[in-house]
Amino acid sequence: MAERQGIGEPRFERERQDDAQASISWLPRRLDADAAEPKLRRFGAERFEPARLSLWAMAIGRDPERPLAWLLAADHLPRALLIAGALDPRPRQDEEALVLDGGRQPTQAQFERWWLWERLARPKRWSLRVQPATLRAVALPLWLGYSRGRSGAGQERKTRLIVLSGLSGEALGALKPAVLAGLRERTKAQTDAFRSGVPEGTPEPG
Repeated sequence: MAERQGIGEPRFERERQDDAQASISWLPRRLDADAAEPKLRRFGAERFEPARLSLWAMAIGRDPERPLAWLLAADHLPRALLIAGALDPRPRQDEEALVLDGGRQPTQAQFERWWLWERLARPKRWSLRVQPATLRAVALPLWLGYSRGRSGAGQERKTRLIVLSGLSGEALGALKPAVLAGLRERTKAQTDAFRSGVPEGTPEPG
């Protein structure tokens, strides 16, 4: 997962961010394939697969040692995802899942702005603050569903993406921009890797 570094950024801040990125934690997948399939079918999905989206998490609370909630965000997301309670992070697991990069690390100011929006909608949480010392990289479990949308006359049917949380099973349409960006980057990386291993002048398949 790429990291954003500003000009003149203090050295200790860069080191702290590097540590967070290197020790990415996997959040537990509570929704298995048997439970995910009927939910995705209801949204019209014809096929589906497990995925992981790398995001940056920062705790919300009065004390960094006792977080009450977490904001999950990345550069490709228009706003943060709020998760109540503990994250229960775990080491990387041996899981067959599509691993996608959610984007660069947001700044502390961005986290504070996202939390301000949340507090405006929830006045009882006004006394809670973001806790910068808790910044960590996490891999959020997802289920991605694909359905063929309707097409107009003479037009090819486009594939529609459905994103479900692997934690709660709820639909997370707000994550679509990050998932689509991650899919594009993954496809580009695979194409570049293929081209780098093919002798010059060799025609590409298809």
